[in-house]
Amino acid sequence: MPALHVEAAALAGRRPAAAVRQIAEDLQTCLARRNIPAYVYFLEDGQAAVSLWQGLLARVDGRIIWWTSPHPSRRGGVLRTFALAPATAAARLAEHYATLRARPLPELFADPE
Repeated sequence: MPALHVEAAALAGRRPAAAVRQIAEDLQTCLARRNIPAYVYFLEDGQAAVSLWQGLLARVDGRIIWWTSPHPSRRGGVLRTFALAPATAAARLAEHYATLRARPLPELFADPE
């Protein structure tokens, strides 16, 4: 039993700040208004992850919400994008969510090369 207490104490210093929790929950609420289910996970590094769909995960650090777009960059690489407000992020994530939902699942798991 004491080992469990020690592990809990180690994680207590890494709890997400109130701002991280609030922004992640606001993002989840904005997505719910668009009928998009999202799950919030609080991470050990003090950030939060908001999971929408396979391959679509937003991260929140208390100031910025960022994610990897399902669309490639102009150079064909990975496109990482961000928003500062939960409502703005939700609007853009909703577009990405619709794009990913339209793709067959095997395509999501295919090797990008």
